[in-house]
Formats: sequence, structure tokens, C-alpha cells
Amino acid sequence: MRKITNFLKLIVEFIISLFLFASLAISVLLNLIKPFEKLMLILLIVIIIGGILLVITIEVTSTDAFCLSCHPYFKKEFYESPHGKADVSCADCHIPDDITGFTKAKLGGLKEAWIYFTEGHPENREDWYKNYKEHWEKIALEENLSVDTCLECHAEGEEKPYMEVEFYGMKIHEQLKVEEQGLSCFDCHYNFVHGIEEWEGNK
Repeated sequence: MRKITNFLKLIVEFIISLFLFASLAISVLLNLIKPFEKLMLILLIVIIIGGILLVITIEVTSTDAFCLSCHPYFKKEFYESPHGKADVSCADCHIPDDITGFTKAKLGGLKEAWIYFTEGHPENREDWYKNYKEHWEKIALEENLSVDTCLECHAEGEEKPYMEVEFYGMKIHEQLKVEEQGLSCFDCHYNFVHGIEEWEGNK
């Protein structure tokens, strides 16, 4: 919680400093130009400042540190998992690259942040699992993650610098007839990062 508070204080201080600088610059320029040009200049400055703040916010809220500040009970499992050791970030899996998925994930994050600050949040893994298991299954698996997300790094014939594709892994999918059975990656690899037990839909 202290990390979140310090982060918010830093953001507020930055915004205030930026606002003061922009106000000074605007006051100087407004004395030199015509009314219509003043309006256009103000609009342009607002757009630029808004764009800068948006980029900063997106970057900061996409870091592992930010994610783990609200989900500290995942920290140990994450950094000890193959993904954590391979420097795969939370955002690599939970924030889609396409504009629709990206926007949906970020708006969902705003909702989760509101819940965190207004309704509280489990302080430990046991409370989280007890109260949020169904939520996790529905949101994290059905919406924020997809087979396409996995295949960005684990598609056959494609290797990332941090990963060696094993021949056995390729063959076992064929033997199990994964596609014919309509199985997703998560039907077998549900325990791949967060150490979560098998969910009801997979039993």
C-alpha cells in the first residue's frame, strides 16, 4: 500500500510541476498572439500535455512492480516460474497488443484499481483464493488470456531468444489430438505461472 501511495504522490507532484510550467508558458504566449490563435494554442497545449500524461500512465501501469503492488501474493510464484525467469512481464500475457484488447484491459484495470482503493483487497494468498477464485477463472482466463496470447511465443517453428522449443512438447500435442478435442493451452497448463489449483471447469 505504501508503494501505491508513494507512486500516486509522485504522479501528483509531476502533474503540478507540469501544470505550473505550462501555465507560465501559456501566459507569456497569450500576450503575444491574437484571440483565435490563443484558443488554438491552448487547445494544442492541452492535447500535448494530455498525451504525455497518457503515455506515462500507460508505461507505469504496465510494469511488473505496479501489478505486484496490488497482487503481492503472486510475487514469489511469478519470479520462480519459467516466465518470470525468462523476463516475461505481466503485461506480455495480460495486456493484448491489439487496440481493442489493450483498451479493454486498461479500462478493466481502472475498475480494479477503484475496487482496490474503495473496497479493499485480500492481503494474502489464502484470502484471495477463497474470495476471488471464481472471479479469477472468469476474468483472467476467459477474457485477459487466450490461446493466441500463448502462441505469440510458443507457436510451432517459432523460437524466442529466451526459450528453447523441445521436440517432445511438439509431439505430445499431436498424440493428444489437442485441436480435435478442442483443448486450449489452459486445460493442461493451468498451473503455469501463478500456482493456482486446477479450476472446476477443468476437472
